[in-house]
Amino acid sequence: MFRSGLLAWLAAGAIVLPQAGRAAAEETAPVPAAGDGWVLGVAEVPAPQAPGAKVRTTARIEVLAGQQGQGSAPLQAAAPGQAAQQIADGVLDAWVGVLPGEGAALPPGVHAAALSWSASPMAIMRTDTDIHAWSELSGRTVCLSADGRVSGELTARFGAIEQIYASATDALLALRIGQCDAAVQDEDFLRQLLIFPEWKKFSAQLAPYRKAELVRLTREDLSAPRKAAVRQATSPERLRELARRQARDIAFEVYLDQTVPDCH
Repeated sequence: MFRSGLLAWLAAGAIVLPQAGRAAAEETAPVPAAGDGWVLGVAEVPAPQAPGAKVRTTARIEVLAGQQGQGSAPLQAAAPGQAAQQIADGVLDAWVGVLPGEGAALPPGVHAAALSWSASPMAIMRTDTDIHAWSELSGRTVCLSADGRVSGELTARFGAIEQIYASATDALLALRIGQCDAAVQDEDFLRQLLIFPEWKKFSAQLAPYRKAELVRLTREDLSAPRKAAVRQATSPERLRELARRQARDIAFEVYLDQTVPDCH
């Protein structure tokens, strides 16, 4: 049972409440250098959580990197197609996300670095699923989060019926209680989630049908303190640590909300 297994984790300290988990993990995660303030752009900035609302961890790892970066300014929204120019114009110091297309020329003074993070769309399903290819999603329901990266794409490309939820937690909960046939999120996030034994029953996978990698754009003339803060806050090593925490926190949020048994 999901409940009994996860309670054992709680007793062992493997999963903790998100607020406490962040404090504990920050002791081991690289701490960004305190700079003189810097501005990080992302494709979408989440709305502030309403007082009393359920805790929900964002699906986008770049948002977590910005929110928890010491010395950083509030995140600013910048569409992928406009990010490089906003950096060149001095509106942003850096931007992290998935760029449209490949090999597009960057404005002078803007540097791009791959972050070794796969945002490629991957699907997970119950292990007893009869879906074994993306084309077999035609007419089937797929749970997505509003802050995911593929809304509209699965319907257009495969004929899937997309169900959009407010968060990754809500989308994954819907998968667990049988409201959809599959859930789609970033590949590297889902691979971290599937490490947990509580997700073994939902570990059937569709490998990504296209490649998407996180990229960091940075102003080349940044001051040394800002450059150090940006690099440390968005380094591949820190993203991997944040991903482990993200998967743990979302798994716990799903556990807290689940009221329908998923095992028989």
